[in-house]
Amino acid sequence: MKQARLTMPILLRLMMAGAAVGGLTFHGYGAELAGADAAESADIYMSLSVAGGFPEVQGMDLAGQEVSKSNAHRSLGAGFKVGVFPEATSRVLGIELEYFGTTGRLSAANRNSAEGAAGLTVLNSMVNVMVRQPSGSVRPYGGVGVGYSGGILHGADFSGRSNRAFDSTSNFAYQFMGGVQWEVRGQTFLFAEYKHLVTTFHWKAVSFDYRANYVLGGIGLNF
Repeated sequence: MKQARLTMPILLRLMMAGAAVGGLTFHGYGAELAGADAAESADIYMSLSVAGGFPEVQGMDLAGQEVSKSNAHRSLGAGFKVGVFPEATSRVLGIELEYFGTTGRLSAANRNSAEGAAGLTVLNSMVNVMVRQPSGSVRPYGGVGVGYSGGILHGADFSGRSNRAFDSTSNFAYQFMGGVQWEVRGQTFLFAEYKHLVTTFHWKAVSFDYRANYVLGGIGLNF
């Protein structure tokens, strides 16, 4: 009887430990299944890039006067985006959220040959609808996007402007793009992309239509 009394608590402890281990194992298995289900329901990725811009300024106005010449150049920057291609679209059609920007120089002269210059930073927040090849180590893609572009003038030396330090504005923008992704190792990929963005900027005494060709290259991670 004494041995039975000693044995029963030991058996109870063993059963409780087994139940705890089993519960932890089941919980971990459930988490793995949830992660697998998420991976099976969509392709999700994020990426970082460096960007070179080749902007073109059209219809520039300086204090109510049309300019005789204008130039935007030396435009460099970076970008970040997150994308998802759901299984419901066979992973062919997807959505991207993108933020990228460049900074460079802007110069112009009016009809009286009065010249001015400024630093020009353009920041873009876009939502893109994308189409791509759904599988393979090399995946071409293309898309269109809409959003907002912010234009920042800094160190502006234009006739008719009292604020030369810093001035910002924003407007609706749209873009179209094309590129290619290629897998390099595991879930990591590299990509190269071309895009064309269109918007219009209006500051005090300065306004123009902004068109820019961008070349981007970067690295990303699939989840």
